[in-house]
Amino acid sequence: MAEHVYDTQNPLNCPICLTLLKDPVTTTCGHSFCMKCIKGCWDLDHSLRRAYSCPTCRTTFNQRPALSRSTVLAEIVEGMKREVPAGPGDMKCDVCKGRKLKAIKSCLVCLASYCQTHIRPHYESEAFKKHKLVNASPNLQQHICPQHHKALEVYCYNERKCICIVCMGNQHSGHQTVSAAAEMAKKQEELKIKKKDFTQKITDIGKKVQAFRKAVDSHKRSAQAAVEHSDRIFNELIRSIQKRRTDVRQMIRVQEKREIGQIDEHIQKLEQQISNLQKENDKLGPILLTEDYIHFFQNYSPQFGVYLCTTSPGDVNDLLTFENVEESVSELKSQLDKLCDEHVDKIFKKVADIQIFKTPRIKDMDSPVASASASYFSLDDFLPDSPEPDSEWSE
Repeated sequence: MAEHVYDTQNPLNCPICLTLLKDPVTTTCGHSFCMKCIKGCWDLDHSLRRAYSCPTCRTTFNQRPALSRSTVLAEIVEGMKREVPAGPGDMKCDVCKGRKLKAIKSCLVCLASYCQTHIRPHYESEAFKKHKLVNASPNLQQHICPQHHKALEVYCYNERKCICIVCMGNQHSGHQTVSAAAEMAKKQEELKIKKKDFTQKITDIGKKVQAFRKAVDSHKRSAQAAVEHSDRIFNELIRSIQKRRTDVRQMIRVQEKREIGQIDEHIQKLEQQISNLQKENDKLGPILLTEDYIHFFQNYSPQFGVYLCTTSPGDVNDLLTFENVEESVSELKSQLDKLCDEHVDKIFKKVADIQIFKTPRIKDMDSPVASASASYFSLDDFLPDSPEPDSEWSE
């Protein structure tokens, strides 16, 4: 099926399918059809046993005419197909009848717009040589002086606007003027230089952006590596302190058990001495209470009251508690806290010195790094809660 065209008066439309001719052929009576359309029509006539006739003028033929492609018509149709019809937002040619083609140029003298075909006289005829052509514009009146109805083809430097040639001799007399086209060409050259400069700046800034992005990626990787390394070191430090805490705890418990064991053994011996002394003391009671001297001397012995103590009672040591140990542990904590504060402060300063920008920046004391370095770090912050004492030592 040929391309649909909605101009029914177009002589290049097929009378049968009412669209642009496709493979056009011309009968001996002078009418043109699509080859497929006229063949289909004559095939129908043959099936109905009717004489072959022209669908337009009804001229009959004794024999079925031989058809050959019309080269001239085909070229004309192909040329029309190449022409661009005007779309909803396009300027339409003011000369086209029926199907409107897209206008490509507007004439400021004719105040009309033309398609590719109808603009040719302005290029070929001497009568249109002095006409001013511009790109197709829907607002041709903006190119015309509203006072003198002439083309605005002069640029006034003083007023910084386009004027017509009549304005140049009247209101703008004595002003510095130049051809609007020449001034536009000059300004466009300046803009080309600026555009080139902008393009170069965009390229340079783009390279900096890429460099910063690479620096950010490298910064992130380095920061992650530093975090992992610091976590590993702090975990080792925590394990080391926890091991020493366990060693001190075990040492205290061992000393506690050893001393208590010795004291318990010593108490048992002293209690045995008390028992022996109490027995001797009980023997002296009846003798001291008797009034019979015969009975007294019969039961009296010089060994009464003489009992050899094998264990000296001894005294309780003044260094009874572990307060000195507590003080030593507290002193260790203070020293470690002080050492941690000094080194953490150095670490934070080194962290703050790692900057992507080469230029120095004002340190913001409200930043996380500055706030962290200003806060107090205690060794307790890195250690888990102490476990409950072992049942073995808690008795």
